[in-house]
Parts: sequence; C-alpha cells; structure tokens
Amino acid sequence: MSKTDDISPDQRRLEQYLDICNRVLAANRDRFPYNRIWEAGEAALKGRTVAIALVDDEPRASCVVKLKDHHIEAAETGGAAGDQPPVSRLSTRYIDDVLANPEKYIKDPSLIDWCWLKR
Repeated sequence: MSKTDDISPDQRRLEQYLDICNRVLAANRDRFPYNRIWEAGEAALKGRTVAIALVDDEPRASCVVKLKDHHIEAAETGGAAGDQPPVSRLSTRYIDDVLANPEKYIKDPSLIDWCWLKR
C-alpha cells in the first residue's frame, strides 16, 4: 500500500495484513471453492472500493482497497461524503494473529475475514 516511511505502526500492521491476504489469494488462486468466492466477491464489488479499519475501542488505522484480478490493491478515496465506501472493521487481535501466523492463513483461506467482499 503506502511506500513511505512516515506511516504509523498501526498503518504498517494493516498493510502487512493486506500483503498476507494477497499471498493467500495467490497461493489459492486455483483452489475450489475459494477461487469461486473471490470471483463472486470481485463481481459483486464491480470495481467499487471498500474501507478497512484496524480497531480496538477506537479506529487505529484504515485504508481503502479494491479487489481486482484476484489481488487486493490500494484505491483512491474521493468524491462526496455519500460516495465514501463502507467500512469493514478488523480487530487488532485478529490482525496480530494473522501477522504472527501467516502460513496458517495461507494454508486455510477460510480463516481470513473476507467480510469486506460482501460490501
């Protein structure tokens, strides 16, 4: 996502999480039923963006992403307030587990919270 060194540790954690999600997508691109789920999610989003927020009691970091060609990528925000994407909230506890155990999630993509695909 961001390539600068001026980001917060929480923002960096969120970016690392999305990198692992992309590794999950790449490693399981041809694996049924995940490939069908991601294709359906991509079709449902139709190029729209989704905001993902890392939260405890308060939001700690967020980003706007889209799913394209079985890859999660950063997306630009903009437009009127009514045009803002829906926010999927991910707990720091969950993110920390993904970061500590990426191979577990790559091996079993059902453990990743793909709730934002339904937005």
